[in-house]
Amino acid sequence: MIYNKYSNNIAERIGYYPQLPNGWAVVPMQMLCSLTDGEKLEDKEMPNLDVKYLRGERDFKTWTNGRYVAANSLLILVDGENSGEVFRTPIEGYQGSTFKQLHLNKNMCADYLLYVINLHRKALRENKIGSAIPHLNKKLFKAIEVPVPPYNEQVRIVAAINSALNRLDAIMENL
Repeated sequence: MIYNKYSNNIAERIGYYPQLPNGWAVVPMQMLCSLTDGEKLEDKEMPNLDVKYLRGERDFKTWTNGRYVAANSLLILVDGENSGEVFRTPIEGYQGSTFKQLHLNKNMCADYLLYVINLHRKALRENKIGSAIPHLNKKLFKAIEVPVPPYNEQVRIVAAINSALNRLDAIMENL
């Protein structure tokens, strides 16, 4: 199911296409990205990039060691209720303990793959593993089947999605 920020199920409105266009392929997510931890650093003061900071709910705290994350990196929540949520780091720092770094294949349009991940966020949230602290079901994440068009088509799809969401934003502002 594809949900936009207004909780509308876009997939039901678009429909399902049983055949992909020429040049497209369907591959598992694990072929398009990987989940890793940053390189461990010590004795260097940097911001802790935790969920509350990345959501803009508070200022960062400074740590002197942790797993390094470069600015503009992607982090995916792997622990907690919102497992599967992806953030882009505005600055360099140490990754929060509930994250993994999300490294994308260089042949993929990052925004396209992020839309695909967001498409599956509800399923990822509903299929966590563990009881005390729920964790992202990495096996399910890696197995997500991703329709992969040629790169230029990925860019066009992202532009079309962004345009539609901008129009929806304008409509919502005028209600």
